[in-house]
Amino acid sequence: MDKDTKNTRARIIQIATRLFMDHGYQSTSTRQIAKLAEVTQPNLYHHFKNKEEVYVGVIENLLSDVNEALLTIVDDHTLDTISKLQAFAECLKTKHPFDFDLMMHDFQTKLTKETQLKLFMLWNQSYKAPLLRLFEESDFLIRTGLSPEIATTHFLNTLSPYIKTEQRESALSINQVVDLFVYGISENEQ
Repeated sequence: MDKDTKNTRARIIQIATRLFMDHGYQSTSTRQIAKLAEVTQPNLYHHFKNKEEVYVGVIENLLSDVNEALLTIVDDHTLDTISKLQAFAECLKTKHPFDFDLMMHDFQTKLTKETQLKLFMLWNQSYKAPLLRLFEESDFLIRTGLSPEIATTHFLNTLSPYIKTEQRESALSINQVVDLFVYGISENEQ
């Protein structure tokens, strides 16, 4: 791919990221993307065969960038597990521009089954696998009856409301969210 082609494709992805982030998949059109990227629709379709393929390009780009940062956190042997969870959550809050709930809704309702499977596998590799590894290698014991898989799913579900774009300033800090996740609300030990 030549430099101009790469630049055009990157510009389309950049514009589409902002539009999908702000409006979701359903409310974003290829016409809007092309106009803001300053390309014709036929040129957009030269790079991507349809809107779904543009969306896949956006998500692949996002997952790749975030995954690199998450792996750096998980591999940092100077941090304990709680510090890693805090850094992991902060990374998602700052580097993941999509509302998780909206993104998952788009995945499940707007995309073909083939694309859903592809993005689900990419999401598992990019977000879930590093977090699962963090819990598997944790320096604290996970309660009996719970698994690293359950901890991973619950942590991402717990974190989701705190990393939404419109909720960047919430009542709880990321450190407080992680503290509540790890220690709960009870003053007493079990």
